[in-house]
Amino acid sequence: MNEHVFRFSPMESKGTSPLLSVSGFAISLDRAMNAIRKQAVGRAFCSTANLGAGFDVFGLALNRYSDTVDVRITSGKKIRIVVRGPEGRNIPVEVRKNSAGPPAAELAKKARLKKGFEIIVEKRVPHGLGLGSSGATAAACTMVVNALLDLELSNDEMVQIASLGEKAVAGTPHADNVAASLLGGFVIVYDRPIRTISLKPPHRLAVVVATPQLPVQFEKTKKARKIIPEKIPVKNAVLNLGRASAMAAAFAKGDIRLIGTGMEDQIAEPYRKNLIPGYDDVRRMGLEAGAAGISISGAGPSLVALVDGDNREPRLVAQAMVRAFAQNKVRSTSFVARPAQGASIVKKA
Repeated sequence: MNEHVFRFSPMESKGTSPLLSVSGFAISLDRAMNAIRKQAVGRAFCSTANLGAGFDVFGLALNRYSDTVDVRITSGKKIRIVVRGPEGRNIPVEVRKNSAGPPAAELAKKARLKKGFEIIVEKRVPHGLGLGSSGATAAACTMVVNALLDLELSNDEMVQIASLGEKAVAGTPHADNVAASLLGGFVIVYDRPIRTISLKPPHRLAVVVATPQLPVQFEKTKKARKIIPEKIPVKNAVLNLGRASAMAAAFAKGDIRLIGTGMEDQIAEPYRKNLIPGYDDVRRMGLEAGAAGISISGAGPSLVALVDGDNREPRLVAQAMVRAFAQNKVRSTSFVARPAQGASIVKKA
């Protein structure tokens, strides 16, 4: 068994942490202390993605539900995943199928870790509703492992790695949900490799989510992505580009009314809305009740409405959307949320 001896290096300068020499490498005392941590716990909130014209580009973190991920370094070389919590039923624990698995494996590879992980997921974000459930788990796990291994990755790098969790669940590494859960607020995801922008939403922004009670579909997100055609008319792309640009500018300006004008989509919603009974009525009645804009939340079936909470009553918008579903003989539930902060570390040991 190899034994590494930690020695203080004489290369110590005033006002800095002393240096340690480990197998010929000099590292700071702070980094050495981080490197020997065995456990960390983190949390990430749910999110809504697309927001209409921002298909696979826009995301918004919501403070309604969150997942907690506890990661412990183990003596073996395998990754073991345990799923608990009120929403933990029917969540796969295989590393390649759980959204925490691929990000953890990639980060271990990046750190050249010769040990394994035990990952305990406290699942509280409902899955199958379009609220970024798998993205919240992937974001929390990525944040935790990055901190545990002291990798100091950039936001863009963490989002890129967290998107591997979405690929495991949905078949494609889309990053809008994971970016929102990781960074918080309103996010823009673009380019290859991934680049991200995170903006603080207007303080008065309220978010209404109305969810029809439909039969749970196996691999819903994969199916919702497959019904979107691979080619779209140029005129539709131009419409979406203009609306998305207006939305990005509106978030930067804090103009909720202008944000709402971009929440119309010509790429995904014309096809996905047919999967949601009463979509047109719910959207119309929600707008009439005071919503600035309404769109499908992620792959659905939830619909999300953005509301100026200072000038409109979000609960009236929620009631109108639920009533519209009822008129179409569909039971539904609703809640009002606010934009959430990004993923955070809640414990290190």
